[in-house]
Amino acid sequence: MTGLLRGGFYRLTHSAVLLIALLVILAADVFLNSRCDVTSSNMRELPMLCTMSEFSAYAESSNMSVTTATAFFRKRGQLESSDAADVIGVFQDIHPFQFRWVLAAKRGMLAIPIIFAIVFLALDFDRRSFNNALYTGFSRNQVYFAKLILLFVSGFLVSLAGICALTGIYAGTVFTRLPGGYVWSRLLAHALMDCALMAPPLLAVCLIRKTVISGGVIVAYDLLLRFTGLVQTDMDLWGQGGNLLPVVLLSLLCILLCAAAGWIGFRKARLP
Repeated sequence: MTGLLRGGFYRLTHSAVLLIALLVILAADVFLNSRCDVTSSNMRELPMLCTMSEFSAYAESSNMSVTTATAFFRKRGQLESSDAADVIGVFQDIHPFQFRWVLAAKRGMLAIPIIFAIVFLALDFDRRSFNNALYTGFSRNQVYFAKLILLFVSGFLVSLAGICALTGIYAGTVFTRLPGGYVWSRLLAHALMDCALMAPPLLAVCLIRKTVISGGVIVAYDLLLRFTGLVQTDMDLWGQGGNLLPVVLLSLLCILLCAAAGWIGFRKARLP
């Protein structure tokens, strides 16, 4: 199985098309997750989740002082107190709140399951590329689990890069002002939860084994996650005193169940 893993990662890292696709996926995920709903009533107000430039423009237009900025964020429930000497410092004091907001507002990875499931699984079923590994002496178990490890490791790393980028955009100072163990444990847990969201689409491909049909099912699944908020979590869970263990265990259970069901489907598939 080690040879299959090396071959899979070689294919991923030496294919310009796939690398560009991963970069596009990452950029699209960051862009879509950083959009704020703007209506006629809030278009002239500061979004609850905002960047430094957005706040600076708003503060300048509102002639904010340190006192008024502190009162503004306290009123919105984003800040308890601040010892900042300037307005920018006050905004940085709400970064822990924005960090929890970014982690909790999970909308699912819109493009990653589509690209991974179709490129790495559905097309392989249609082209019968699995046969090559089987003909060279690898078992179905080795082929399946090598592919599974490749998909989840790649998805985990891309998801981690995405949530780190969003944290840098909205709450960059948490990397230095909050304990590293707390920050990185939350980032890693978030990436694991994204992997759990990827598990059902991969299972669907193993069971359906048709590129077009699988793609349609995955698109519908992703749109459901993106626009219904079914997977949004409580912000308090992501705080320094929050208990993420149940969510992490549920994510691992989802991955294991989908992996087991996909393995059963893969073993029953007519590959040769």
